Amino acid sequence: MPQKPHQGKLLPQSHLARVAIVVLLMLAVEVLDEFYMDVFPWIDFAWAIPIAAAAILLSPFETALVGLVSMVGSLVTQVTEESDLNFWTSGAIGVLGLVVALKAYLLRRYFSRINVIRDALEESPLAYAEFSFPGYMLMNFNRAFSEFSIIGAGSGTSLADLFPHDAAEEISKQMDLAVSTRERVDNDALSIPDSEGVYSYWRVNFIPQASQGSTPRSVALFAIDVSEEVNRGRTREAALRISAAVMSSLSLDETVRVVLDNLAVISGTDSGALFILEDEQWVGMAGYGEYSDESIRGLRYPYDEVAIGVAAVEGRETIAAENAMSDPRFSPERLKRFKVKSSMVVPMVSSSRPIGVVLLNQTVEKSRFTEEQIKFATVIGSHAALAIENAGIYENEHYIRKSLEAIEAISEAGLASIDLEEVLIELVTRTQDVMQMDAAMIMLVDESGERLVARAAAGCISVPLDEISTRVGEGLAGRAFQEGVPMKIDNYQNESDAIEIRPFVESSGVKSILAVPLRIGGRVAGVLQIGSQREKAFSAREWGLIQVLADRASMAVQNSLLYDATRKELARVALLRDVAAACAGSHDIRKIAKRAVEAVYEQMGCMMASIYFLDAKKQVLVNLAFHGHTPEIMAELTETPLERGTLLTRAVVERRMITHEEIDLANASESEAYILKALDIGGKRRCTVPFIYKDEVVGGMALVFPDKRPFTPAAIETILSIANQMAVAIHSSELPSGDRRKPESTKDGQPASTGMDKHRDKSE
Repeated sequence: MPQKPHQGKLLPQSHLARVAIVVLLMLAVEVLDEFYMDVFPWIDFAWAIPIAAAAILLSPFETALVGLVSMVGSLVTQVTEESDLNFWTSGAIGVLGLVVALKAYLLRRYFSRINVIRDALEESPLAYAEFSFPGYMLMNFNRAFSEFSIIGAGSGTSLADLFPHDAAEEISKQMDLAVSTRERVDNDALSIPDSEGVYSYWRVNFIPQASQGSTPRSVALFAIDVSEEVNRGRTREAALRISAAVMSSLSLDETVRVVLDNLAVISGTDSGALFILEDEQWVGMAGYGEYSDESIRGLRYPYDEVAIGVAAVEGRETIAAENAMSDPRFSPERLKRFKVKSSMVVPMVSSSRPIGVVLLNQTVEKSRFTEEQIKFATVIGSHAALAIENAGIYENEHYIRKSLEAIEAISEAGLASIDLEEVLIELVTRTQDVMQMDAAMIMLVDESGERLVARAAAGCISVPLDEISTRVGEGLAGRAFQEGVPMKIDNYQNESDAIEIRPFVESSGVKSILAVPLRIGGRVAGVLQIGSQREKAFSAREWGLIQVLADRASMAVQNSLLYDATRKELARVALLRDVAAACAGSHDIRKIAKRAVEAVYEQMGCMMASIYFLDAKKQVLVNLAFHGHTPEIMAELTETPLERGTLLTRAVVERRMITHEEIDLANASESEAYILKALDIGGKRRCTVPFIYKDEVVGGMALVFPDKRPFTPAAIETILSIANQMAVAIHSSELPSGDRRKPESTKDGQPASTGMDKHRDKSE
């Protein structure tokens, strides 16, 4: 029980009984005085006993009367005995009675005041406690203090046992400051969590108790609950911040964040999310606590599937559920997914239409929401609706203006340049910018019509474009191309056929993809893809805009493709003309081969090229000219026997063109693997073609290109045309006399073997 200053209770409850006790004491003293005065002259001092008893049992007035009667009784004895000592003793007894009566009056008045203060303090909402110093052990406290502390208070309980750890540390620091400064210390809003984790706020005064100049012996604590005042102030501040957001910021993302953060403060919940209504769907915009922005953004639910949201916006009232699982309006699946125990659903409704809802959830344990929290949340929700509506209107206008600028820029890009690469880069960059995506890519169908090849990209594409391609009908882009309709995947992690968005996702790490066909002259010529690295649901507005951009891009691509096709045809004609000129300009087969190799190397974009003559008698290919190889390597390839089984000798023996698509490093012969490793061309695009004149093989050509794309029909036709011209030239020319080289001799006179000879011996 608390220890409080209090006047002790009187044992006899009847006033007459108390008077009788005093009278009996007076009679007893009178008898003693009568019989023992002669022996003990100081026996008169015994009259102090009934006076003291009267001070305790009777009123101050009655105590004064007892003192006067005691003085008279003493005087009676003095008259009888004629003793001077007794005379002065009697006077002292009378004075004592008056003094004791006065002191009793003052003490009663003092204790009366203390009891009034004690009773007021006991019933007051002001929490009171006194803690000893040092040690901070509880000494005195009132009923309200039991509400202030979360654990039952008792005398001798330590401060650390009365409050949670953080609150106890804060109170201890404040008490230490009060003791060290010997002055009162105030805390205007000390937060104390209860057993359910709900915070209350207290205004606390810490007053050190000490005599003048001495070390405080204890610290008194006075606290009053200001939770309502603090919450009201926070709500007012939240409303002002949201109103300020309406006036100062027109950014939808910033406004949503301000609304969500302030509602979180008001509700005291640990997690939440904000959804807006768009195209009859609930679209996630932002989250806090357990729900990150990335996990909420882009979530889309049909309007009727979120019954609790429909009830909130149509009823225009905040719905609070202490036990969300027991409310049938909540989806059990989503409650489990988002770990919801308790929830408060705040509608955001403007004067004209519903804007969305804010879900404020407790995920750790159930919590009860107060009426004031619900009321304040509703007020904040109406402010939030206005703020979000204004921000949305501004962003729509900004989006439309930016979209028109992008459409105009794409149209201008098609007119400003006819170079296909420049146009594609401009188109994909503009598209990524206006759609605010993390990546964008344009894929065009190759000349075979069987594959889509990446031609331009913007954003977070990390893989070289020449390594990105897909077959028509495969993957999201391949299916959009084949079916001629836009296709999307909002979140590939939730799709059973997630592999179908390759290769775009592998090169960019995007999670949400939209692929739109590019139509040229009534046929689909390619695909425009955009992607976001966060989970995103594409809105109807985005669908419409990307298709408009794709239509404008198609027009620009069409013009550039026509120009590119014309340019390639002119380049092909020029190349064939240069090769024909090389063939007609000399009868020296080496000079013809050298000029032809240079023309092919420069105009076809090769990284290596070489031309060979077939010595039918020796059944070897004799190198005539090369470009891009090192002389050391070509020294080993001066003469190549047909039985070696290389890509070139196979083409000559089989009398057909062979490309890297048929033979690669994994399944190459031992001789071919040696050459691929020596030239470091195992991962390159390459081909070999025989020179055939009137059904007779007269030589061959080997080409290596820096990429690994398949050869187009036009490229194959050009290479075969060059081979035909070279076949005629080689057949009509011959090597100069003595030109055919012989192997160098070793010191012992035997022919020296080249590296390829050694390799041939090993293979044989």
